[in-house]
Amino acid sequence: MGETFEGWTSWVEDAYLLCTPEDPECLKHHYITRTEKDEPQYTVEEEIAMMNEQIENSEGFDIDFSLFRCLFNYHLVDPDDIDFVEEPETNGDLMKRLSKESLNVFNKEDGMEFEFVKVVKANFHYSAGFMFLITFQVLDPSDNQEKLFQARVRYSTRFPAEYVFCRPRPEPEVDSDHDTSEEDVKGI
Repeated sequence: MGETFEGWTSWVEDAYLLCTPEDPECLKHHYITRTEKDEPQYTVEEEIAMMNEQIENSEGFDIDFSLFRCLFNYHLVDPDDIDFVEEPETNGDLMKRLSKESLNVFNKEDGMEFEFVKVVKANFHYSAGFMFLITFQVLDPSDNQEKLFQARVRYSTRFPAEYVFCRPRPEPEVDSDHDTSEEDVKGI
């Protein structure tokens, strides 16, 4: 009692299984690269636990999709595709637009002047539309250094985008088995 309700858009959705590797639907997703020959071999239950751990540790922003053979409700945005837009715009163009607007809101609310540089990566899950979890680079004019930011944006083609939050990327926890290096990050 007495707690402030921030709204359902602040919740981090748990992973749920959409299909297993035996289902041909899994093979349609470009980021499912792990095969039955890859070691170690994880059970479906182990993959669900690993996915939920990554979601919990990063709020869904930093998921290593290369670990999974199963398809979950969290997906990697393909910047070259047109899943969320109509041509000539691409998913990458949309992520750039949403990142810039998130940063504009952040700058206005906090009296800052960060400058958008580029989108680094984006994940999404369905959520009364799409919930985008976007990681992007900004330039901090106070020290002329590039920094990583994150934005959570609920997007629908029928309603205005809801900019849930924009923030500097929190420092990753040190006890992680897999650190995301700059080489792991593909710009959109």
